[in-house]
This record gives sequence, structure tokens and C-alpha cells, in this order.
Amino acid sequence: MSLTRTFRRCALPAMAAGLLAAMPQTALADVGGGNVSVGWSIGNTPSEGLSNITFPITVNPGTAHKEGIYFAQQYDFADAMGYTGLQPRENSGGKERMSARFSTFTAGATTSDPLCHEGADGGPGVTCAVDFDAVYGHRYDIKVERTGTDTWSGTATDTVNGRSTHLGTWTLPEGSGNLQGSQGGFVEYYLGIPSCAEMPRSDVVFGGPTTTDAGGLSGTSKANYEYSDCVGESGYKAEPDGAGTHITRGFVS
Repeated sequence: MSLTRTFRRCALPAMAAGLLAAMPQTALADVGGGNVSVGWSIGNTPSEGLSNITFPITVNPGTAHKEGIYFAQQYDFADAMGYTGLQPRENSGGKERMSARFSTFTAGATTSDPLCHEGADGGPGVTCAVDFDAVYGHRYDIKVERTGTDTWSGTATDTVNGRSTHLGTWTLPEGSGNLQGSQGGFVEYYLGIPSCAEMPRSDVVFGGPTTTDAGGLSGTSKANYEYSDCVGESGYKAEPDGAGTHITRGFVS
């Protein structure tokens, strides 16, 4: 398990950046692509938490259509954590493709969904994954919602053509609680590259999250900073986009 993945699960990217900065880059055969920290929040979240959150993510056409990039939003429960998001894939059969993830890092979580398996990033939890025909430039609303007692499901809906993709279902230990109203996310290049100048291109908009609870609430997403490898060497840029943030990074299409 990489340091990046360990600390992103714990929502401590600054610590990971500090540890990796102490390692001389010349000692590595190649470099990891590093990450961009994203933060999101939904104001006026009820004290009991939320039964659903929708995370809008638009992977723009300038993004490299290849494995190695992860656009994710994390979420907390009262006593649990997870993340969901989209990963580009190579085109197949003349169609654009992406892969979606829907995971929890909670000991004791279980699943019977065929898209899922127990274990997450080498530790406890459940990971669900599905590859699907996608359209770059379309906004996908990724919804995390309670679908039973301590049971949660994920869905990605193309907001242009209305097609929905089931991402998986898992059950948390009793008493894990509802979704909390703020957390973080990331843009990550998780494969090695010979140099930062060869980083594949990422172009994404993280929209402000929403929920149907409490009469309907809307939140914001914002980019924070780069961390881990390639800080200041990736062409990173972020700017506001409505209630969200538009992030570009990397060079190779």
C-alpha cells in the first residue's frame, strides 16, 4: 500500500506530503504522479447527519483516456469512512470508457453485491468497482445513499442522457451512523512515470455536493493544494466553477 493511499484514507494529505518530500527523488526508479487535495462541505447539515449525498463530477475530454487517474470524493459517517469517484480508461469498441469506485474503509463492513469484494486498499472494508461506457464532458452525479438499515448504495447518473450505473452496495456495522456534512477529495495519478513532465493530463470539474435531506441542501467544492510527488512540476491549475472547482493537471493526452 502506498503512503499516498494510506494517508488519503485518513484524510491527512499534508502529513503524507511531508514524509514523501523527505525522500530524495533521485533514489526512486520513477515518480508517482501525486495528488491534488479537494475539500467539500454542505452547510446546515442536521446534527443527525445525512441519508444521501450527490457528488457531481465532470471528466472533461482533455483528460487522458487511460488508466492511472482517480477523481474522488471522500465521505465520513459518524463512525466510518469511504470514497467514491471516476477513473478514466482506454476507449473500447469505438466507445469512451470509465471505471467507478464505491468503497468503505470500515472494519466489519460486509457485502453480497457481485460488483464488490471485502477489503479496501489493503485494509478492512469493502471495495466496489464497475467499468462502463461513458461520455467525457458529461456530468456524472454520483449518489451515496442509505438503502436499508446500515446499508448504503452508490449510483452514477449521466445528467445529459439520464443513464444510471449501479456502483455497488455494502452494509456497515450497526451504529455507524449517517453521512457527515464535510470531508475532502482528491485528484490522483497513482501509477509511476519516468518524470513529472510525462504526467498524463487531468481535466475535471468537481461540482458542489447536494442532498435531498432537510428540504434539500447544496454545498461547495474547492481545490486546496498539490501534495506528494510533482508539486509545482505538473502544470497544476484550479479555478472556481460555480459552486465547484475546475482542476487541470499534467501534460500528456
